Amino acid sequence: MIRLFVVTAFLFSLVSAGLVAVKSRVQEMETRLAALQADIKEDRTAVRVLKAEWSHLNDPARLKRLAETYLHLSPVNSGQIASVSALPYAAPDEAPRLAGEPRPAPRAAPPEVASRRTAP
Repeated sequence: MIRLFVVTAFLFSLVSAGLVAVKSRVQEMETRLAALQADIKEDRTAVRVLKAEWSHLNDPARLKRLAETYLHLSPVNSGQIASVSALPYAAPDEAPRLAGEPRPAPRAAPPEVASRRTAP
């Protein structure tokens, strides 16, 4: 009978220790959850404030007023417009070359392109 009592008391103490450990872990998780929920609430408030500020900063009337005040722009006249051929850029199939590097030999057109060029 005493053995049964000792075994039961031992099992009861193990279960009690396990419950205390689980309870403390749950309390830690609840504390962390509350902190995370508070952080989420703060972040949502910050996002709302930033969206309102972004709307204010991108207001077209405000941007127009700032451009007129600080940029002093004038309309484009026809003398400022150039054709695409006047732009200084390399052909799209040419790689940039270093100074003094010889120009590569031109590549022959593929046969289907060459036949289209000679066709009427």
